[in-house]
Amino acid sequence: MGESGPVLRTFRILVAFAALTTGLGLTVSVARADHAPVIVYPGHDAAAYVRDSGTISRIPPDPPPLKSRKQWVFDLRWSKGDPYLIAVNPLDLGEPQETPRVMGRFAIELFEGKTLLERVRFDFPMLGPPEPDAGYGAPPSLTAKLTTRIGVMFPAVDRGTRLELWDRATDRRWPLPWPPDAPDATVGGAR
Repeated sequence: MGESGPVLRTFRILVAFAALTTGLGLTVSVARADHAPVIVYPGHDAAAYVRDSGTISRIPPDPPPLKSRKQWVFDLRWSKGDPYLIAVNPLDLGEPQETPRVMGRFAIELFEGKTLLERVRFDFPMLGPPEPDAGYGAPPSLTAKLTTRIGVMFPAVDRGTRLELWDRATDRRWPLPWPPDAPDATVGGAR
């Protein structure tokens, strides 16, 4: 057990160096009671993303849900690897409701400047995680040619300057019209 300490410490240093050079992050120890590792991502303001547990994430947490009686329903289609905005329709719920919080690969995010105001996560039906190219002889990819559609409710609020569709798995983003009744209601190119 005496030799495993230095070996394990060297391994952690090598992993941290590899993660730093590939842009994934750096594992460091912090002055916390449990001495748990913290992930620090290069080029990000770590203090802005400190979680209650003390860990640091490059993705800001979901903001408090917005409450709105009126909603926009974004009719989105996923076709062969690309998202399309089909239509945006208004919806009146009769009484104000908070935006539900769910997990999902995709998110519609509303920003005011650099501040995240709302994030609505969702998944396209039958779309799984991105599949790596397995090469010749691999089983056929069912999601590569998949066309599917979903309606996503988003609160109709007067705030916000920018709306984006975010594929969290590939970190691609597409601008959406905000407010949605703007004349250009198409999904732009990925950035």
